[in-house]
Amino acid sequence: MRWLADLRIRAKLTLVTMLTTAIALLLAGAVIIAYDNYVYHAQKTGEISAQAGVLAASVTASLEFNDSKAAQDYLNPLAANPEITAAGVYASNGSLFASYSRSGTRPPPLAEPQVQRFEGNDFVVFWPVRQGQREVGTVYLRVSTETLAVRIIRFGGIILLVMIGSLLITLPVGMRLHSVIANPVYARSLIEASLDPMVTKSPEGKITDVNEATIKVTGVPREKLIGTDLSNYFTEPEKAREGYQQVFAKGFVTDYPLTIRHRDGRLTDVLYNASVYKDERGNVLGVFAAVRDVTAQKQAEDALRQAHAELELRVQERTADLGRLVQQVREGIKVLGSGTGEILSATNQVATSSTETAASVSQTTVTVEEVKQTAQVASQKATYVLESAQKLGQVSQSGKKSVEETIEGMRRIREQMESIGESIVRLSEQSQAIGEIVAAVNDLSDQSNLLAVNAAIEAAKAGEQGKGFAVVAQEIKSLAEQSKQATTQVRAILGDIQKATSTVVLATEQGAKAVEAGVQQSAQTGESIRLLADSINEAAQAATQIAASSQQQLVGMDQVVLAMENIKQASTQNVAGARQAEVAAKNLHELGQRLSALTETKAD
Repeated sequence: MRWLADLRIRAKLTLVTMLTTAIALLLAGAVIIAYDNYVYHAQKTGEISAQAGVLAASVTASLEFNDSKAAQDYLNPLAANPEITAAGVYASNGSLFASYSRSGTRPPPLAEPQVQRFEGNDFVVFWPVRQGQREVGTVYLRVSTETLAVRIIRFGGIILLVMIGSLLITLPVGMRLHSVIANPVYARSLIEASLDPMVTKSPEGKITDVNEATIKVTGVPREKLIGTDLSNYFTEPEKAREGYQQVFAKGFVTDYPLTIRHRDGRLTDVLYNASVYKDERGNVLGVFAAVRDVTAQKQAEDALRQAHAELELRVQERTADLGRLVQQVREGIKVLGSGTGEILSATNQVATSSTETAASVSQTTVTVEEVKQTAQVASQKATYVLESAQKLGQVSQSGKKSVEETIEGMRRIREQMESIGESIVRLSEQSQAIGEIVAAVNDLSDQSNLLAVNAAIEAAKAGEQGKGFAVVAQEIKSLAEQSKQATTQVRAILGDIQKATSTVVLATEQGAKAVEAGVQQSAQTGESIRLLADSINEAAQAATQIAASSQQQLVGMDQVVLAMENIKQASTQNVAGARQAEVAAKNLHELGQRLSALTETKAD
């Protein structure tokens, strides 16, 4: 790489510009080629998918009517597109229905599911043919695409032309940049931009150029500074010359402390930094020096030294205060020793009491748990009594209703018995009236019989003329006899009826009395059942209250058990805390003893 170092600045700038331009154009070309490849693939995918969709819509009818010739007619026009190397139409069962091929490329024998993919430089698509929501077949297209190498060659020629044009532009720019860099005015502006004094010196140590900051720090104009020895403006010229010689020996010097004297006698502490600068051949042209004003830093160091002295004084004062504080601590440690002994004794008592309390709480928790179990049993029994009382109340209500219905039935029976009695009395009265009628009929029969006898006598007296009358008289007598017999039978029947009526009247009276007694007994039974139902309702209410109280008691016992469990846990924690406090108090007591021994040792 020696040849690169030997090149002139203009050649270096030109080479850097050309390389930068070439690299930028190559990167841009790579990005453009990658983007173009992506866009090309996306565009081809969209175009071929659209063409496959159009072809699928065209061959729908051919597949529906199983017309392979019509499907072939749709495939043949694809020969106008040289990029399409093969095409096919498949039936719903996946078999090849119609096909088209170029250059010996045949479509596959069976269809695949809907897919779009690149196979090398060919783009393959299987597109479904649908009739409504029903798939009736598949369309296949294979399209040859432009290779990446062809596109790279095309873009490479474009990039080459652009690179040549850019070089024609960058060469003048590089030359202009060289002139700007080599321009002394530009170098002058860079020097003046620095706030620190800057000086360029010749190998002989003479000032060749200064900036405005150097003029201000020395109080000497630029015209008088140029050509003079910079060492003469320092308070120690020999030391300044030694630093200058170190620059030539080492090639640089850094943070070399010096002091600049202003023309009016004001001094400025600075750090001298310098290095040699060379030409394109590596020959030393001079020294470039910069001095930094460290007056503020010096003042800060003085302030720091003063603060250090004040700090030493304060440390001595604090040491004395610390001695007094140690004496107070020693006295406090003695008090701490006696106090920790008392704390240890009290902590032991608290730990013992906490242990006893925890044991009592454990026993109480067990007792409360047993009471809780008893309360649970009582609650279950109260619930059972409540259910039994409710069932008994329902039964008593049903019995009360049945008794009321019985009383109502007995009342209706009594009314019917009274009605029957009245009917029988009326029947008895009517039987007596019938008896009187029968007696009258009997008397009428006797009189008819007597009349028939008299008529027979008169007919006998009349002789032949009275024979017809005698027959009539005989018939009347016969009727009278029959009437008498009938009246006798009716009288016997009426006698039986009267006897039966009397029996029925007696039975009716007894039944009425029995019904009345049954009504009274039913009323008494209804009253008893009503009182029993009231008692059962009161018992059910009491059982409800007992069940509610038992439930509340059970809830309360649960709360008591939970509270006792919390108390037990708290007691356990208190015991643990008391033990920890006991250990801490013991440690504190031992610490107090050690501190007391330590302070006594220090006092000795």
